[in-house]
Amino acid sequence: MKPFFFGPSAQPRFGLLHPPSGETTRRAGVLLCYPGVQEYNISHWAFRKLAGMLSRAGFPVLRFDWAGTGDSAGDSDSGRVATWLEDVAMAAQELQDSAEVERVSVVGMRLGAALAARAVASGLSAEDLVLWEPVLSGRKYLAEMDALDRHELERLLHEGPSGDAELGGYPFSKATRADLEALDAAAEAPRGAKRVWLFSDRERPELQELEKAWGAAGLQVSSQVVQDQASVTSGAARESAALYTTALEVITRRLSEGAA
Repeated sequence: MKPFFFGPSAQPRFGLLHPPSGETTRRAGVLLCYPGVQEYNISHWAFRKLAGMLSRAGFPVLRFDWAGTGDSAGDSDSGRVATWLEDVAMAAQELQDSAEVERVSVVGMRLGAALAARAVASGLSAEDLVLWEPVLSGRKYLAEMDALDRHELERLLHEGPSGDAELGGYPFSKATRADLEALDAAAEAPRGAKRVWLFSDRERPELQELEKAWGAAGLQVSSQVVQDQASVTSGAARESAALYTTALEVITRRLSEGAA
């Protein structure tokens, strides 16, 4: 595992490159896109584990922190959708250059899946686009995050900050909120993907509708329900993200089959 910074010197992004460690070296790398910062902590171990599994399957893997989050440079105003979309494209190019791979597959979870899909719809080429429990509506996503935030504040008997300057204990500008409210997965199909995989831990009619819509647009799309010991979206189980074993195995197998 190689930690490093990439991108513009004024606001470098932090990345972790996992070189292939298996007997087979793939000609396609895998880019991992974390969910939003509010869900970063519950998903970090799962992404680290997935990176290791993919590395052992022969893939070079890059995971990175979004601008203005984690160890990447930038303040809260850097956390805008347009900047994050640039992060996806920049990280994909960095993976190709650093690992000397011909193709890149992209795996995104929750908000990271929505951003990955939008980046591929905007011109990024992807061998496989894996959308794990993707956010389909930015407005609904923010309503869900607000509800979880209120629940946590009530549990801690804490009034929380006034106004809309924070969400889940993290700086969250009005501009970022406005950008996220405009996210709509159905608005534009990710035509730059050779294959699209939709994963969820439960039946989601809206994913089935998206599969049909993108299929009608000429994409090779499939969806799958992957029940695991932990749920991405269910209450206290959100803190058990290290238990996403089945989902990680399915993603690793699907990408390996696609690269074969």
